[in-house]
Amino acid sequence: MTTLTAEIVTSGTEILLGDIVDTNAAWIAQQLREVGVNLYYKTTVGDNEPRLRGVIELGMTRSQVIIITGGLGPTVDDITRQAIANATGCPLRLHEGALTTLKERFARFGATMTDNNRQQALIPEGAILIENPVGTAPGFIVEGQLATVIALPGVPREMKRLMTDTVLPYLRRRMGKEAVIRRRILRTFGIGESKIDDLLDALMHAANPTVGLAAKTGQVDIRIAARADDAPTAETMLDGVEMQVRALVGQYIYSTTPDEAYETVLARRLAELNMTVAVLETNTLGVIAARLVAALPEHNPLAGSVLAATATLPTALADLTAPDTLSAANRQQLAAEAAEWVRTRLPATLGIAVVGTAGADEGVFGKHNGESWLGMSDGSQTMTQLIPFGGQDEYTHVRISNQVLATLRRWAEERLGTT
Repeated sequence: MTTLTAEIVTSGTEILLGDIVDTNAAWIAQQLREVGVNLYYKTTVGDNEPRLRGVIELGMTRSQVIIITGGLGPTVDDITRQAIANATGCPLRLHEGALTTLKERFARFGATMTDNNRQQALIPEGAILIENPVGTAPGFIVEGQLATVIALPGVPREMKRLMTDTVLPYLRRRMGKEAVIRRRILRTFGIGESKIDDLLDALMHAANPTVGLAAKTGQVDIRIAARADDAPTAETMLDGVEMQVRALVGQYIYSTTPDEAYETVLARRLAELNMTVAVLETNTLGVIAARLVAALPEHNPLAGSVLAATATLPTALADLTAPDTLSAANRQQLAAEAAEWVRTRLPATLGIAVVGTAGADEGVFGKHNGESWLGMSDGSQTMTQLIPFGGQDEYTHVRISNQVLATLRRWAEERLGTT
């Protein structure tokens, strides 16, 4: 079986400038993955013939297949045909069959075909025509010595039809046998990217299956991809690698569902316990409560929340002054008492209080002065935990709320016996 390497080029100034979101490239990438084509590059370029030609010429030095979408219309700025012709050395020629089809299409709809529409019937000499049954612009395939260049319309409906009917079968024939690429996402929480990289170092150097990381704010995805002749074989390969990954970092993996939030898994745990949560927050400004509310529509674990600025804590806690003026020991005491107070006040199964200093809002790389204390109480047991972050900027809120949610999940799983 021959392995093909490919890249996608999206042509269009409106896409380059962000006026239109490029959904074509993502869809094509998914289709290439399904048939086992290795995609290495994606490029977006404006409606400029020299620049597009340069992108194509570069692509031919590094990829076997270049798929270009857009720029096949009848207007002056539709320059994809000419750019491909110049890059491949195959001059444009009028394709009589394409012209006849175009005329018939206009006649069927009772429309007048203007002269500029004729350029849609121009394709590079020797190219394979791709009929377009749902539009006016046909695509084409130029099989060059260095690479194959495939041109498709930019209209998503047309592009998908031509890709499905012609391009994917063509690529399968080129490879000699159908192949697939399957991937799996392991979502982790509570461990940094560099630590995962260190633990999975040996696995991350493998060629097939491959293991890679995608870091997000406060969370890291482990991506596993396997290429095989068929889907069951690829899935078996993924199973084997996933087992190795879990042996090394399994305690931090919370989901295999792409884009599933940590708090969604947490809310399911709380639902299994039939448990409700009451939250009091000072410097986190309601972020923790908001994440719990949005976690799982069918089960809202939040019984209620209290948002208290550092100088306006509940009257029942007035014997302790505002957190910014407290010693660490007193701030810890305040978190413990606030957790029990909010649990009985609302009421709820568990009370959570985050009591912290306002700190300095200096951004991700600036100083985050101070600290926060987490208090948790279920009526029979109260625990406290130091969170070494203070401040009211968004990044600090994510770090504090992540630690609170991770602690809450451990608390829930201890009671479910799943730790």
